[in-house]
Amino acid sequence: MSPLNVRRKIILLLTGITVVLGTVLGVRKYAGMPAPDFVLPAGDKPGVLGPLILDFQQAVAKEKVEPYLSVEPEVPGNWRWEYNRAVFWPAGALQPGQVYSVRLQRGASDSFGRILRDNLSWPFTPRAASIVYLGEAASRPEIWLADGTQSQPVAVTDTGGRVQDFAAYPGGEHIVYSVQNEQGGADLWVIHRDGSGAQRLLDCGSDACLQPAVAPDETVITFSRRTPSAPLGEIWMFDLTSGKSEPLYADRTITGIEPDWSPHGQYLQFYDPEFAEIRVLDLQDDRVILIPTNQQAVGAWSPDEQKLLFTRAESSEAGLPFVRIYQADLGSGEITLLEAADLGDVDVSRPIFSPDGQTLVMALRPLAGAQNKQLWLVQLDGSGVLPITDDPRASFAAYAWDPAGGWLVFQRLQLESSQSRPQVMLWNQDDGSISPVAEDAAWPQWLP
Repeated sequence: MSPLNVRRKIILLLTGITVVLGTVLGVRKYAGMPAPDFVLPAGDKPGVLGPLILDFQQAVAKEKVEPYLSVEPEVPGNWRWEYNRAVFWPAGALQPGQVYSVRLQRGASDSFGRILRDNLSWPFTPRAASIVYLGEAASRPEIWLADGTQSQPVAVTDTGGRVQDFAAYPGGEHIVYSVQNEQGGADLWVIHRDGSGAQRLLDCGSDACLQPAVAPDETVITFSRRTPSAPLGEIWMFDLTSGKSEPLYADRTITGIEPDWSPHGQYLQFYDPEFAEIRVLDLQDDRVILIPTNQQAVGAWSPDEQKLLFTRAESSEAGLPFVRIYQADLGSGEITLLEAADLGDVDVSRPIFSPDGQTLVMALRPLAGAQNKQLWLVQLDGSGVLPITDDPRASFAAYAWDPAGGWLVFQRLQLESSQSRPQVMLWNQDDGSISPVAEDAAWPQWLP
């Protein structure tokens, strides 16, 4: 299949309905148009990234309902329609603890011409994001969950220490993960955030299905599948509605690892190890953008998903290797050196944007100095850099902003002993404090 036809293939997978389990709020009124139900997760608090769901009692026309819908205080975002279900995905993170309301004004009508006679409102309060990570990482890795510094972490999975990797659903209700099977491969599983309802999504047999990534609308999971005929990996898709799985490309010679969706779903990127390039699929305009890099990793999205940061290894005048940060404009395809982050001859690990797009976090090591990497905060306006860590005994990696941008979670590894085990740590941007989350823990992520 031509790469330019990939969008058509993905669209076919994006037409299903994601099932949302939870409680239903609201009293139905049968005078005129029946009132819809406001669906909340089992904990009665949606995640800071949504979704917010209204279930109507019968089919409705988008144009006869959406003008009457709003979220207050006003929240940028998009309503997506799935038959008789309206789903709102915020464009950015909601504030935990803030009281919001989904509102439907009178005047909306259904497919039978019945008009809603009363203004309706459903108040809700988003929950704070949690941290998920691999606990007992050195011996029996399982997925664990921690609520920052508020409580003791709890185990989510119980696989006998066979978890390979994982990814959070954007809505925060579920986690998809890879589990080593008895055939030497790895299967895809899904589990609720509270550890209930573990279910195998895909039996991969002797193949290794790894690095899952969930589309922003939670309809498709992309992953890298390694087979005897494709040891470098190729990108596959799993349709959460139909349960069907198939390769992204009919051309099975295209390799791929680290599939990664842009924040709003316009783009899908992955790294092609065969040709040493990042492939970015524009699902809106049927384009494929190729970005050469020798770093064997995908880039980092800007919050508006129109730019991608990536790194390239180069050589200093003295012949020493170092890494520079580049920015790809996905609209024009132009690639430029990111001057604000040009810190000289340093070895840089993957930079990431803050949720407001104003700063970068990266791990870096000066070529003439320490052998371990420290975390730094870099202002994109060029106003300066701020050290986050300053610990010569340790190196830092696997860092991620919480959805609202006030906290940074990361992994710390002490270098003094070969027996050292990684730790998960949390940085408070407001006061610069660092606190431990878990011992013998690795690869933290945020669960909205």
